[in-house]
Amino acid sequence: MTNITLLRILAETTNEFNFEDYMLYVWLGVFIIAVIVELATSDLISLWFAGGALLSLIISFIPGAPFWAEIIVFAISSLLLLLLIRPLAKNKLLKKKPDIKFNADDMIGKKATVIKSITELERGEVSYHNIEWTAESVDNTPIEKGTVVIITGIEGNKLKVKKDTEIKGE
Repeated sequence: MTNITLLRILAETTNEFNFEDYMLYVWLGVFIIAVIVELATSDLISLWFAGGALLSLIISFIPGAPFWAEIIVFAISSLLLLLLIRPLAKNKLLKKKPDIKFNADDMIGKKATVIKSITELERGEVSYHNIEWTAESVDNTPIEKGTVVIITGIEGNKLKVKKDTEIKGE
């Protein structure tokens, strides 16, 4: 065989590389990477690029669609999603959670009854919802048995209390 025949055979069997045939895989890869990054960071940023990649992936299925059109769709749609929808989604999904009060924290400000006198040197006990708690006075003033007190804080397993001044006669 001559060199010309080999060149002719090589030319007939060699296909031109067409970048547009592989854009489907490019957009699929961009989509998967953006979703993985979003799952890892949860900043609501790369999610919108995943949306742009999904739109470009759909356009890549259109026969004869040029790859530059897919890139323009990706850029514009990602930017619009990021600038317009991200603030709304961020407000809904990432809004600050309300302070959660635990049962013990909910006791603060509530009334309890002294069932064992509290002195300057000795802790006493109070009853709150029929549960006995060790208690001490916030200002180290003695509080007699039967007195209604207000729970002002919790330190470890003891309540900090003060006399309820709203009760008549005190």
